[in-house]
Amino acid sequence: MPLNPPIHTRDAKTRVEAHPEPASVASTFGTVVASPRFASVLLLSLIAWEVVVLLLLASRKLFWYDELLTLHFSTLQPFSRFWTALQAGADGMPVGYYLIVRLANTLSGNPQVVLRLPSVMGYILALLGVYWFVRKRLSGIASLTAVILIILSPFRTYALEARSYALLVGFLAISAVLWQRIDDKPHLKGLLALLLALSVCCHYYGVLAISCFAIAELTWTLLSRQIRWKVWAAFLIGTFPFFLGLPILLRFRNVFGENFWSKPGWSMAVTTYNAYLGLDVEIALVLILFFAVLAAERLLRTLRGHTEEITRNDFSLPEIILIGGFLFYPAFLVLLTKVLGGGYVFRYGWPAILGMVLGAVYLLRTSWLQSWPRQFLAVLLLVFVYQARIDVKQLSGSAGISEPWMIRFAEVSRAESDGLPVVIGSSVTFLEASHYAPPELRERLVQLVGSADKGNRLLAQFIPFKFEDRTSFEVEHSRFILCSYGFDDGITQYFLDKRYRLTLLSKYGSHSLYIAERP
Repeated sequence: MPLNPPIHTRDAKTRVEAHPEPASVASTFGTVVASPRFASVLLLSLIAWEVVVLLLLASRKLFWYDELLTLHFSTLQPFSRFWTALQAGADGMPVGYYLIVRLANTLSGNPQVVLRLPSVMGYILALLGVYWFVRKRLSGIASLTAVILIILSPFRTYALEARSYALLVGFLAISAVLWQRIDDKPHLKGLLALLLALSVCCHYYGVLAISCFAIAELTWTLLSRQIRWKVWAAFLIGTFPFFLGLPILLRFRNVFGENFWSKPGWSMAVTTYNAYLGLDVEIALVLILFFAVLAAERLLRTLRGHTEEITRNDFSLPEIILIGGFLFYPAFLVLLTKVLGGGYVFRYGWPAILGMVLGAVYLLRTSWLQSWPRQFLAVLLLVFVYQARIDVKQLSGSAGISEPWMIRFAEVSRAESDGLPVVIGSSVTFLEASHYAPPELRERLVQLVGSADKGNRLLAQFIPFKFEDRTSFEVEHSRFILCSYGFDDGITQYFLDKRYRLTLLSKYGSHSLYIAERP
């Protein structure tokens, strides 16, 4: 008699069916991901979460200098005064962007939310744009990868800024989708012209992005030996806002150009990516150049006669050229501003986020996105959940009504019973303090302008804050409070050179408060 009698197969099968083993988390996730509606549902869920969270965060975030310019100029009344301010070159944002903001201002609600609505909309358009662009060629998981990469990038913070950068990127992302599908639906050509024009309306430098489309279209023309005249017409129409606004742009350059705080340098063509990727410059440069090598290799193969059929499973060469154009947009912009003598800051180059995200998907398409697509998506979602946790924690905290340094300086200034004027050296600090300081302190704040300070003198005509001539102020006041933001604000060093005695009252971070007395 055998020690272990065999179990009948039928009985074993019955027991397994009666007590099925629980499905693993991995298998359940795999089943969900395999669903044909998974990508669409997750995309809508991500967008819904981002909209709600961003609007809540916007309601709690204080305006900074650039946003306060948007606030004051967009609310100038009557409209003729607003038009006069922009024609005078008081701000570098195009008229088209301000018209969009003024339209948003017709909505009722928290000004900190309403003023940032166009940026939130631009951010959502960017998410939809990269999703649709990738979905044309690759899987839903690859498309979601592009979306989550943008959500996790520093670009997300510009959805909470009342300036035009997020809206510019959003219009360009949708323009890329329309250009990609232009042969499928010919009526999209008119819409492409409109979206490109809107992108240039948001920022004058957006006209440079049209050249990226033009290079990609030229590649398509050389490969197909056809000319899509209506596409080229759309590009031309897209440049109209730039040429219409050129007199205003030149006037702004004449007023602020000489003293613009950030002049372009050749190194910025590389260090910009450090700010965007959060990586060391060397690592960022390696990744970008790696994409350039792959794109060049693809181009050489095509030129040598290895013509590849455009399939749904890979980007076409013209699409790769467009991605590369976005990727190197900051380098093109540094070159342009260097040659023309304009100003450059990292945020001007944000269209590069489209190139970085789409380029990353292109590089990963035959490795992680093909071999471990579900695992890769799961990791990205975990990081997204971690970011969402930070958002919730931030929203659960108390909302600040003023900057900490401003609260401290208000307390110190109240202690000065003789009501001394408070001179603020930094224009950025002055505009923020004038908006958020307590009313009793706000009346004592003053910004000094010199005879050669054309920019602040122009702003003083349209912003209802207290600007005074520096020479006249010195004659009238031998003792005052000086708020310094380091020694880079200019005015602090000016009084030191004049042998004024500065006695420190308080210090918070980089802000210092002094009693200044004339010798």
